[in-house]
Amino acid sequence: MSDILSSLTLASRALEAQHRGLNVTGQNITNINTPGYTRRVVDFTSVPPPDSDGAGRGVEASSIRSMRDRLLERRLEREVPAEKREAAIANSLSVVEAALGQPGAALDARLSALFDSFTSLSENPQSANARYEVKLQGEALATAFQSVSERFTSAAQNADAQIRAAVNQVNDLAEQIAQINRTLVSSGQGTFLDLQDKQVQKVRDLAGLMDITVMDRPEGGLDVSFGNGRPLVIGVTNYALRSVPTAPSGYSAVMAGDADVSGEVTAGTMGGLLQTRDVTVPYYQEQLDTLASETVAQVNAIHAGGFDQAGAPAGDFFSFSTAPVGVAGAASAIEVRAAVASDVSLIAAGGTAAAGDNSVARSLAGLRDAKVLDGGTATLTDAWSQLVFRVGRDSQAAQDEQKTRAEIVSQVDDLRDQVSGISLDEEAMQMMKYQRAYEATARFFNVVSGTLDTLLQAIGR
Repeated sequence: MSDILSSLTLASRALEAQHRGLNVTGQNITNINTPGYTRRVVDFTSVPPPDSDGAGRGVEASSIRSMRDRLLERRLEREVPAEKREAAIANSLSVVEAALGQPGAALDARLSALFDSFTSLSENPQSANARYEVKLQGEALATAFQSVSERFTSAAQNADAQIRAAVNQVNDLAEQIAQINRTLVSSGQGTFLDLQDKQVQKVRDLAGLMDITVMDRPEGGLDVSFGNGRPLVIGVTNYALRSVPTAPSGYSAVMAGDADVSGEVTAGTMGGLLQTRDVTVPYYQEQLDTLASETVAQVNAIHAGGFDQAGAPAGDFFSFSTAPVGVAGAASAIEVRAAVASDVSLIAAGGTAAAGDNSVARSLAGLRDAKVLDGGTATLTDAWSQLVFRVGRDSQAAQDEQKTRAEIVSQVDDLRDQVSGISLDEEAMQMMKYQRAYEATARFFNVVSGTLDTLLQAIGR
């Protein structure tokens, strides 16, 4: 009698185990499109017999675990920041590149138009209309410099605004990861797996914002740090970053406690934005300021050596609304000198007071081809072309690198999916296996139950 009852217990335990396998398979199938979900598997364990003469007491579903490859997850945490960094740079520079305008129709066109106006003045040095055209083209060139400078400033300001937003996102994700750490310790097994999936997804989102280092905690959960070992999450505690405006630009520094850690964030979206704001755009601005400063210096040097229409020394043609510091600020402050703008007769055409002298106008027109930049190897127009080329090259390089990095991330994701992803074909096979095992166990249960009924009937007689 006891052996038959043991067989019933064996069958009952087996039915429960196969049913659990079916439930896990159904969970996998229904979550095939859930971001971050990791495939579950059931571990079955044979229940040993109570003594050496027994065959055993069946099977039990000892645990449910996620098919997770920690090495591939860590690889993704290293590759994602690099891809997001290049994407952020590419997006920012594409806006800068578009703002520069088309070759031959942007600031270079304004330079050419100014030189053309000096050529026209040299052909008719007594013409008031020719002088007026020089003034208009000078103002148009100054406006073009100011406009490009404003676009560079706007690009840096946009990057700064995105950095502040990224800091908030980092803090939100770090807080959520710490909260999951807190919950994991006390959670049940099923909840534990769901929380792990959620935490891994949060870590990946965080890696997209900045380069991080992740370490597993023995009791469950993760510790997250960045830069020179600075903590973001340690156990159940998250350490918030701050964005603090700094002088004189007003751009935000990324602060961890009292330390400026902007230089330690080198990857992720935030790293790309910091690179754009603090390195790339300032370099472009410096090149533009150098061009503006040299344009003013070259034009003024020739113009101041000439005479105006009344035969008086002409003075400068360009000036600055605010004195540059070195070359910094030259592009945003360039303007036609106020006196010249209000009285075009002050524009110089000749190098002497003699009527009809056009030597200064010709010299000014000759600046078109004068190699005055980069150690006497580039004209003013060449310098602009080099700047436009540099922006385009940097933008394209970032796009190409982003594509390469995205391909690497995709390949690692594919490798991870081979371990952790859901395959409908594989799950269908598992479902059929559990179904057949359940059906066979149910038949075994019926046989044992029938045998027990027969035995009870025999005893009852």
